[in-house]
Amino acid sequence: MAPNIFMSYSRRETGFVDDLTHRLEKAGFNIWLDYRVLVPGTPWAGQIDKGLREADVILFVVSKESLSSPYVELEWRRGLNDKKRIVLVLFEAIPLPPELQGLEWVDFRSNYKRALKQLTTLLNSPEQKMRPVPQSGFKAPLAIWFTAALALFVGGYSLFAFWTILLPLILVPFTWRVFTRSYNFQQVQNALWALPIGLIFSLGLLMEFNDINISTMSGMTALAISSQVCGIPLVIIALSMLLRSAALQRWGKPEANMPLFANPYHPTNTTPAPIPFFIDHAPQDRLFAKDIAKGLTQYGHSPAADIQSADVVFVLISRFKTDTEADPEQKVVFPVLVQTAQPSEKLSHVQWIDYRKGLRGLSALAQLLPNPAKLLAALSVRPSNGAQIVTPNIITTMINFLTVIIVIDFGALLTYPLELLSSGLADVLTSDASSVAFYLFVQAICLMVAGVLIYFMVKALRERRGWFASIPAFLLGQFLTFITLGIQTSTANDMDSLLISYGIASKAIFPGIPFIFFTLGAFFINFAALIRVNDIRRWFPAKVK
Repeated sequence: MAPNIFMSYSRRETGFVDDLTHRLEKAGFNIWLDYRVLVPGTPWAGQIDKGLREADVILFVVSKESLSSPYVELEWRRGLNDKKRIVLVLFEAIPLPPELQGLEWVDFRSNYKRALKQLTTLLNSPEQKMRPVPQSGFKAPLAIWFTAALALFVGGYSLFAFWTILLPLILVPFTWRVFTRSYNFQQVQNALWALPIGLIFSLGLLMEFNDINISTMSGMTALAISSQVCGIPLVIIALSMLLRSAALQRWGKPEANMPLFANPYHPTNTTPAPIPFFIDHAPQDRLFAKDIAKGLTQYGHSPAADIQSADVVFVLISRFKTDTEADPEQKVVFPVLVQTAQPSEKLSHVQWIDYRKGLRGLSALAQLLPNPAKLLAALSVRPSNGAQIVTPNIITTMINFLTVIIVIDFGALLTYPLELLSSGLADVLTSDASSVAFYLFVQAICLMVAGVLIYFMVKALRERRGWFASIPAFLLGQFLTFITLGIQTSTANDMDSLLISYGIASKAIFPGIPFIFFTLGAFFINFAALIRVNDIRRWFPAKVK
């Protein structure tokens, strides 16, 4: 019979532990993993004590964080006192307390599949004498080294897009952060997809400034350009796929993990036993609460007057609220994420229901409400540290669109003076310097205004606060950005007219691109927003009465 296993670990290694648990369960082992087992409404200390008492083996995931955790230390010391079999799973090699140095161990630092096979064999065998445990030295899977190599290449290329400032700031240190497991998945992914845009501007500027014509360029120049145009996107695609791979998801800290969502679940119990429920929420999350309550009442559940009279309490977690008066050890309490935020300590021990992408699956929530354990197993996700900002798809699209617009605008206006110089602006400066200075000053002002508007619109979308954190205000921000970019384009046309009056044909092509991109993009995104209007309506905070 396969032994019962208690998993002792630090939350900083949740990605690794989650994958290891799934694979061991697939191999037939019974795993006790806190956030998958702890049921709200029952004291956790008793549940943990029961898990330790019934375990045949304690798997202790060794890392710097787990050895410094007082909670994890209580678990392995309890195991030693109860004469339990303890197997060390080496995620990192670090100095161990004397009590742990003579235990069985398996090294997971490099070859995961081989280590998993060794662990499975060891668990199915009697306790064995082991050679000394490695307590120093760095090892990493081959996928980590390959990722770091690609990151080094991309980081070097990002220097050609130095004018964006942000891209080199993220991508140059990315190689080191791969080894330290400390990169932010969402941030790196966005930087990777923005890099080709930055490089295209850099390439266009280089060609203009050096008067390179596509039809007359040399073979070597054409090869260098084609390698950048075709090769860099391929490297970015490969690097993005690696970041999503199982190896990198096991390796990274929570901020390096992709947001994980529950699998779609379709129960068939259309007449569940009615349950009195209470939704504990901040006033700003009133629309979320209203729609969740509507979905529950459709299946016969009734809203309770207060927390005390409710059998089930839903706590809506957002930047406006991260705790509740309800005691999850005495009452069934479900933390429900509607925005990325870190729940309080007492809410972090159970799985969370994740509605950050929108209120999907309310019918499943209503049908499983009478069975908390089954509800958590079907709909919840593993806890994280709240580092990954997750928003509804339409909100994410808006954020990425606005970010790209400001990168394009900044690049266009930074390259514009160089374009003008290559066209012969120096001849105009000697005769009409004041007009040139005025046009360039207006361009700079427009860039700053557009930058400020987009910064605060993105802030409102990401954090649900600020100047544009309402639908009317956000639409006003879009309109003001449209006007600003329009003035920017009009001023560039006036500059072209000035150059023509001096017999100079302007080669500038970049100043009008931000306006064109914004106009077309805003039209399609706002059309998509009409389809997802409920997600947007709930996302912007309700007014506090």
